[in-house]
Amino acid sequence: MIKHIVLVRFAKEVTTQEIEAIFKKIGALESVLPTMKSFDYGKYNGSMARHKGFDYAFYMEFNDAKERDEYLIHPEHVKVGTELRSLLDQEGTDSFMAFDYDTNLI
Repeated sequence: MIKHIVLVRFAKEVTTQEIEAIFKKIGALESVLPTMKSFDYGKYNGSMARHKGFDYAFYMEFNDAKERDEYLIHPEHVKVGTELRSLLDQEGTDSFMAFDYDTNLI
């Protein structure tokens, strides 16, 4: 099982409603990409010293790396990903971080 985790930092002017809407669009990819086995998201609520400025995270699961890779290049993912990036604090990698791991490997 591949876990795909993304941490994001939204621009200050982005509203809670816009954040909710983009996460709903990401979650809706499950209906287009049946290889996406689960999706969840939330706002950071731990120690302020530990979040490094990232205020939200989401994750999804895939059976294997092949399915994850198909998701990454799928036109609907690219479209929603472009919209998500437009809401982030900065362009480039400073406002998001992705981390994937395989639960079957040590």
